[in-house]
Amino acid sequence: MSLSQTTRMNGNMFHQRRPSLTTVCPPPDKRKSFDLNKRRGSNQYALKTNRKSWVNKIFDMPVIQLVGWTYVVICFCLSTIHLIGSFSLLDPNAVKGVKIDWDKILTEKQQETPWSQLDEILPETRLSKMFSKSIVNNGFIRPYWFTASIKPPKETLTLTTVVELRDLEHLIQLAQMYEGPISATLLVPSTENINQELSIQQLTDIRNEYETTIALKRHVDIHLVLQPGGLTENEQVIATGGYQEARNLARLFSRTNYVALVPVTTLWMTDIAQSFKSHQHLLQAGDLLIIPTFGFPNYEGVDTKAWPIDKQSMIEWVEGGDMGLLDYNYELNNGPTSYSTWKDAKEPYLVPNYDYNYSPIYISTKLNHPWCEERFEDHLSSCVYNAYLAGANLWVSNTDFAVRTGQEPADTLYTPQQRKIQNKIARKYRIEQCVFYARQFDQYGTFNSEKAEHVKQECSKALLSLQKEKMISNIIAAEEAQY
Repeated sequence: MSLSQTTRMNGNMFHQRRPSLTTVCPPPDKRKSFDLNKRRGSNQYALKTNRKSWVNKIFDMPVIQLVGWTYVVICFCLSTIHLIGSFSLLDPNAVKGVKIDWDKILTEKQQETPWSQLDEILPETRLSKMFSKSIVNNGFIRPYWFTASIKPPKETLTLTTVVELRDLEHLIQLAQMYEGPISATLLVPSTENINQELSIQQLTDIRNEYETTIALKRHVDIHLVLQPGGLTENEQVIATGGYQEARNLARLFSRTNYVALVPVTTLWMTDIAQSFKSHQHLLQAGDLLIIPTFGFPNYEGVDTKAWPIDKQSMIEWVEGGDMGLLDYNYELNNGPTSYSTWKDAKEPYLVPNYDYNYSPIYISTKLNHPWCEERFEDHLSSCVYNAYLAGANLWVSNTDFAVRTGQEPADTLYTPQQRKIQNKIARKYRIEQCVFYARQFDQYGTFNSEKAEHVKQECSKALLSLQKEKMISNIIAAEEAQY
């Protein structure tokens, strides 16, 4: 048979080539793919075509399109509003006319929070964490060594005070007079070995006194501070200081939102636990409420066992020379509280002439105020000074007052050397705090605000005083050089 053959089929002639390897078994890349599902007559293809057509018809319906576009527009609007709100929270000044009081928000959040994991931590552990770098001997501090049996409401007023062993009787009198919450820091000098019998006996006597006195058990929280080395084996007390730290501890561990810094030797006070409530708006604004203190003339034989208990009677006693407005470091009736202003005042008034040495009894909120400076041993005026520079106004109560003997010293410093060192530190501290708060106000852009007025006034006074001291020292040095 030849290479090609001719075949007749159904009367038609056609030519057929001999099969070859390329035509019978083509290479893989030359093969035509064939999918049975793509055949027009297959059922699966028809099903898919019908399904697509129904989906397209549904999405082509106007109602469905309207619902979809409405959903997209609403989501876009909500996202935009949320984004703008987030930026306004990050920057309180981002939205014009809107100012957020972050201190108020944080305070409200704290009050609304009924429980915290910190509540289960022992006070000693919490104290060591909070002041790990400032309190070196925190092992000798026992917060809530004794806790009052009556739990005070948060909105009541707590008296904070510092007590030494010789002042226990005064603490009992204060608790009986006030009949309200008191947070007292007890300073107990001990021998170097706190486990010595003498130190243990002291603590035992204090415990017996507390447990047998009803007023103490009901109202007074006592926070113990041991002072190793403050007591010799011959029972001689050595000056140890620590009053500033003790004031901070009493305030820190008070259980109410308002505190009054009151000396334990205070004889009597008006009912400040009730009257301060009418001035809470001043305290919540960051200001201090001053309680005027009256005392007896400082001379031998003066009777300190009777005193007036209302304002009109007190005015009569002062006019008669039997008592006077007592601002320590000043003469009677001549201190910054201003007796002449208090006598005629019908409402609280601002301290007319504030001075750096001013150290009154005052009421404040527990939080949002500077703490007493602990570089001093006993310097109450620095506590007021910090708050004053921070922007607090000093309002004097026109109806309330406290009574003290006026015979006690202004501080508890034992030796002239201690007082000399503290006065030297105070002069530098005054300038330092002026610079610190001036810089703070400048960084926050509030140096030209009303809150910074105290810094401007006090810094000018401090700098003027410093210039006078330098001039005097230069004159003295020149005179000594001549001789």
